[in-house]
Amino acid sequence: MEEKEYKKFIKRYDKFKKNNLPTYFWDDERLVQEYVYFYNGKSYLNEKECKNELDVYQDLVSALGDIAFTGFYYSFTDKHLVNRKNEKGKYIREFVVGHNHAHYFEGVVKALYNSPESFQISKDEEQFYSQQELEYLRRVQKYLLFIGMKDINTTKVSMRRYQNKKHSKYENAFIYEFSDFALEKIIKGERDAKITEWYPEYKGPEVFKPGEYQALIVDKEDNFKLFIEFTYEEIKLFKDVKKICDIQNELKDDDKVILRHFKILEVFN
Repeated sequence: MEEKEYKKFIKRYDKFKKNNLPTYFWDDERLVQEYVYFYNGKSYLNEKECKNELDVYQDLVSALGDIAFTGFYYSFTDKHLVNRKNEKGKYIREFVVGHNHAHYFEGVVKALYNSPESFQISKDEEQFYSQQELEYLRRVQKYLLFIGMKDINTTKVSMRRYQNKKHSKYENAFIYEFSDFALEKIIKGERDAKITEWYPEYKGPEVFKPGEYQALIVDKEDNFKLFIEFTYEEIKLFKDVKKICDIQNELKDDDKVILRHFKILEVFN
């Protein structure tokens, strides 16, 4: 963009010149959301004294981090593109597996998405993440590997990467976590239902059509174990199913439970 074009472009921000805190702005022309402000002095990313300096961010987290001189740090290993000198002293670009980091969680997810095989967070690095972030990353990584996603090894990524046949097969299926106890009973043929507590708003029991209600079953570590199809529901008393039930809450013998029966379509190793 030439200087003349740039000056014309930034006029859209003139109405924010008196705003020294991030201000929401929706740009109808570009259909983007931004946070805009003008600052005097120094910022988190700019140590030089500035006057009426324009700052534009696409997210509020970064904008507020800038003015409060703080931010996030996420450490991980992934496959990424680097520049290095070869034996002849010339710079070449290549993909390597190694340490990396991001300053926002979206960047971590992007690294995982681009290199599901190589992405890893060590025990020492887990301190930089919340428990739910770790659980999210684990589930996403396990699913990407389950559907056969590979690391990106080229700067020219084919559109075929995003046309996954295995995902098409399972994209309408729910994903449920079953305990080791439940999985053992199912594999042994002693249980063929997802068991939940009865609740007053329950409107069943239902009968499901073929293909209407399917699910992938994972264990507590998000390893994919089963592909199932639900067939029908029934209500039973807890005392009738307690030997195969793993509901943790303290249920009495006469409490009702919902059995959502299924048939196994696939078993995964």
